[in-house]
Amino acid sequence: MKLRHLFTVNLFIAIFFGLTCALLPVWVVSLYGLESNPAAVWTTRLVGGSILGFATLMWFGRRVESAEARRAIALALLVQDVVGLLASIEIQWGGAINAFGWSNLVLYGLLALGYAFFLFLRPQDC
Repeated sequence: MKLRHLFTVNLFIAIFFGLTCALLPVWVVSLYGLESNPAAVWTTRLVGGSILGFATLMWFGRRVESAEARRAIALALLVQDVVGLLASIEIQWGGAINAFGWSNLVLYGLLALGYAFFLFLRPQDC
């Protein structure tokens, strides 16, 4: 697998979650067993916008020629995935969300491992 392939896989995941968070925030909140209120809807929409912003990085990162630029994009995505993983662990272990929350841990964890692999174990493939 090449870094651009990881960007592509992550792109599809990000488009799905970004659009659903931005356009269907009440539904997304309900998937996790949380109560929908104006603050939750607003926050979910903001998260959706951020995810779509990261999707834009992935879209352009797939084709950028500069290895330095690809590494910078991969590092930004690694940071985002590690923070997402830690936040997901905290809320899941705290019992605030239902079992659907485990999907976040799996996705964030796998993506973080993928970006760490390319950045630290195979930097020549960035």
